[in-house]
Amino acid sequence: MPAQGPDPPETLIQALHDRYLLEVVEDLGLCPFARRCREQGRVARPLFYAPDHPEADAALPALAAARVAALSEAQPELEVVLLTFVLPRAAAHPWHDVDAFEELVRAVRDAYEARTPPGRRFYMVGFHPGLKGPDARRPPTPDGLVPLLRRTPDPVIQCIRADLLDHIRKQAQVAANARFIAEMTRLGPEYAALASQAIQSDPELSADIARHNFEQVGAGPGRATLEQRIQALLAARADA
Repeated sequence: MPAQGPDPPETLIQALHDRYLLEVVEDLGLCPFARRCREQGRVARPLFYAPDHPEADAALPALAAARVAALSEAQPELEVVLLTFVLPRAAAHPWHDVDAFEELVRAVRDAYEARTPPGRRFYMVGFHPGLKGPDARRPPTPDGLVPLLRRTPDPVIQCIRADLLDHIRKQAQVAANARFIAEMTRLGPEYAALASQAIQSDPELSADIARHNFEQVGAGPGRATLEQRIQALLAARADA
């Protein structure tokens, strides 16, 4: 990244992050609802540039939380808010540090949940260009792949409406139960009867997505494509 000069313009940052959504998330099938949200205009990406005075950072969590609330109120159909923090030229700024940014994610989450009156519920998770990929010395796992998938050109707090995820989680539960009953039915009618009476636990949607993503890009050509596309985006951001 150039050591001097103004911060990159919003148009460039938006274009790079649009590439991440299209080339990585959508084209590689990493999120079950990303394409639909984008095509229906239910995604917003407000940008935050580092304040000129470091003491202003203290007000950032409340400011970001208020932005999520305002967008949600103004656009009731909105499903995803991507709070994007444009990395400043100064490498010493805390946004460059993965752990410091994770603290910001927690602070924004706390500030949003503390708002009165409470707004629409959102689940929030951090993405960061400094996240490390899986440890090559250890056997690959779905969970180990997650940090690599969350390497965005700039730090991002992904805010997804809770009711959207809850709905998808319920659909996943129905599908999982149907697969379970189908498997038991093949074993015989007595197993089918037991399956119909069984109480199935709610599968974790994040675990289902992690397993799917691992099958898609955990190894082989899919993994190579994933890493090539992420590295290309990070290189483009460094040259911005």
